[in-house]
Amino acid sequence: MHRVRWTILLLILMAGSLQADTLYLRNGSVLQGVFVGFENGQFIFQITSTDDPNSGRTLRFAPREVLRLVIDRQSNDASSTGRTNFPNQRTVAPGGNFESFPPFEVRLMDQWTRSDVQVTRGQRVRIEASGQIYLNGRTPSSPAGTNRRDPDAPLPNEADGALIAAIGNDPNSPAILIGRSREFTADRDGVLYFTVNHWETTNAQGSYQVRVSVERNSGTASGGGTIAGRGRGERTFTVYGNQPWVDTGIEVEPGMRFEITASGRIDVGNNLSVDPTGDHSGRFPSSNYPLPSAGPGTLIAKIRYRQGGDSNILAVGTNNTLTAEQGEYGRLWLGINDDYFNDNRGSFTVRVRW
Repeated sequence: MHRVRWTILLLILMAGSLQADTLYLRNGSVLQGVFVGFENGQFIFQITSTDDPNSGRTLRFAPREVLRLVIDRQSNDASSTGRTNFPNQRTVAPGGNFESFPPFEVRLMDQWTRSDVQVTRGQRVRIEASGQIYLNGRTPSSPAGTNRRDPDAPLPNEADGALIAAIGNDPNSPAILIGRSREFTADRDGVLYFTVNHWETTNAQGSYQVRVSVERNSGTASGGGTIAGRGRGERTFTVYGNQPWVDTGIEVEPGMRFEITASGRIDVGNNLSVDPTGDHSGRFPSSNYPLPSAGPGTLIAKIRYRQGGDSNILAVGTNNTLTAEQGEYGRLWLGINDDYFNDNRGSFTVRVRW
């Protein structure tokens, strides 16, 4: 697939009797309380934890300060709170807890917009969109698209200009029509990508504002599983040899312990095939490798910190245990130790337990 860009997400959930919502800030703070709403471009959050010195106060946060929002709301009164109301006048039947993030923009570009959301096969996904894009600089389109078709668009039989999504950046991943809103069940594991159902990107103007919420699973899979730090979880990932790094979507907090096992083989060029331990012959020494002390093709890991920057890179190999140190808040990333990826082939299957 094409069209790739970093993004972040939001969905506002309102209704039902309340439990403790959780707001994760980019500075590492984790707040317990009640999410009141999103108003004038700010998150409104009431602190209820008695351990917090701000208990009882209602605080406001800009989207750039928020990493993610987890809503824990359940219904006790079927007659009055048996449904969960979402923005844009859509009502969706409840069931399970959903994890939400700040909103992000999708523009009509040559590359797909890459979100921070990694979903699991069988996981429910809810998406809402608004905004306007001008196709070719003159034709306005909402996320629902126009009344015409574009034969060269990713979905040629659907509305030209509509919001669409895909799971993973594999060219064979089918495009999913989203429009203004949609709930669907993921048919595979992978990161959500978004774009506009239109081929020509020249003179495109405007953007769609997209909000995504994914079901919090307790089972195993690659992404969208048990929230890090809230109990034991397990996910399985495919790490391709031709990609430098993979965002696992696993939130890291101090003291978390990760048991990582890996299998498979990749080709790292010059007819060299390696397992996750990499090549130790020293045939391709390079200071440009992410981890120069490890061989080409070694499976490696790092933490991308919430406040910016990365941790030290560690070799994983076929089996290793990593522990987050004090002050380490962020996301776990897996990668391939190499300095050139265009001629790489194959993949590793990596299981992460915590």
